[in-house]
Amino acid sequence: MDTEEYCPICKTDKYLSPDMKFLINPECYHKICESCVDRFYSLGPSKCMYPNCNKILRRNKFKTQVFDDLSIEKECDVRSRVMKVFNKNEEDFSDLKDYNQYLEEIEDIVNNLVNNVDIEETEKKLKDYELLNQKEILENNTKQVEKDQIQADLTKLETQLKQEKRRHEKQTAEEDKLLKKANEAALIDQMQNESAQPPQAVRMHNTNVLRKSSARKKHIKELEEQINMHRRALGAGGHGIESSVPPQTPFTPFNGDKDRTKYYQFQDNYYDPIFNDMVSKDPTFTASGYDIKKYFKRSLAEAFTGLNIFVSEEIS
Repeated sequence: MDTEEYCPICKTDKYLSPDMKFLINPECYHKICESCVDRFYSLGPSKCMYPNCNKILRRNKFKTQVFDDLSIEKECDVRSRVMKVFNKNEEDFSDLKDYNQYLEEIEDIVNNLVNNVDIEETEKKLKDYELLNQKEILENNTKQVEKDQIQADLTKLETQLKQEKRRHEKQTAEEDKLLKKANEAALIDQMQNESAQPPQAVRMHNTNVLRKSSARKKHIKELEEQINMHRRALGAGGHGIESSVPPQTPFTPFNGDKDRTKYYQFQDNYYDPIFNDMVSKDPTFTASGYDIKKYFKRSLAEAFTGLNIFVSEEIS
């Protein structure tokens, strides 16, 4: 029987008990049914019930499995745990190289913990870093909570703005129809009585439409200002790498590609014993508009391009 269909501790079959839930513990990631967890771990910590597993498990550490692959489940848990300690962001670094080294250090720790490489040394490194940077970790957590709240408010405002714009467009279309009908009725009255002025009701209707439209536009503008304010708050996380260090671009030996200076002078005629004779005698070359001068220009460009580029100097 598939081990995923029954509990290896109590042998309860999921087919006979469809409501049975399996739980795992991040200490060893062995699957146990919820009933066995309550029965064996409610009174306190105890050893894992799987044979040859000596891990001490606690009831409050058991959780529902999210991913089918337990290796992915373990990596996500480890990464989440490490990121709670190594919680710096890019704007906390003034140098991109330092930030990349910081990320590499995180990946090394995650890799060791996931693949059981130098567990004791890695755990000690993680614990020492947490003790040395406890204040900074708390500050970064506080900043992240504030950012998450601003982002949630921003998302809410953006949704509200979209709804307000749709409502404004719908109401404007309806009011335009009513206004058009009122103006048509007023025009008919004027045609019947040339001396008559537009009815007072039409003028009041026009005034109300303009007032409501202005109020809606003002409300939309206020929402847009709030959104811009939240976006500025999200972007104001410090100087960071972008403002202090110019953006790095991949190295290219063609640093002189913007230099339009030509190191040759193109002549009207060139002698080529092969191509000159072929092109002049065979009309199929020129039938499609081919010009032998293009061949000479390309040959000269290929010959002279890069002569003033010294790769060793460009790299340094």
